[in-house]
Amino acid sequence: MEKSLWRNVLGICVLVHIICSHFMISMFDMSLNAGYLMTFLYACAGFVLCRSGHQIMRIIQLGSMVSAYAFFMIFALYDPVWFTLIKVDWVVFALLILMSLTYGHDFKERVTLWMMSICLGEALYALTIHRLTSSIVIGDLSFLSLVVQGSIFLLGVDQLEKLLNARSSRKPVKGAAKST
Repeated sequence: MEKSLWRNVLGICVLVHIICSHFMISMFDMSLNAGYLMTFLYACAGFVLCRSGHQIMRIIQLGSMVSAYAFFMIFALYDPVWFTLIKVDWVVFALLILMSLTYGHDFKERVTLWMMSICLGEALYALTIHRLTSSIVIGDLSFLSLVVQGSIFLLGVDQLEKLLNARSSRKPVKGAAKST
């Protein structure tokens, strides 16, 4: 990434996010990770800034991703036999990555959908199992790890797409010797 104001702002946001991820905010019998709140705010800002012509479609896609996250996390609680060999985090990761790649058209949309679905899915999951537990913890370190892994994977896919587009857009020069 070239040196620019955007890079500096992004670096500061990442550093503040890392520092805040070790703090928990407690209200009533609910604990929120400060890193979760920052991720949710970034995702909301991205969702507002990445306006597309089909805002209702974007909300429906987001709802399906949130439901998928909460469903698999709850399903793993009630029927753990399916997830003895494969951790539920990997199933959720693969499913939501595929949904983000399918629904999003560019990198910003994909990352915004990813972050928003993970944040809202985690909140829905925690509120759903609240009856089984004594307190709610939203956004633990495994959640933040999942967010980072997905964002890095989406960045890698975006860079691969750019590389493949650059290779396919090169046209052979007329009269140049072919390499064998």
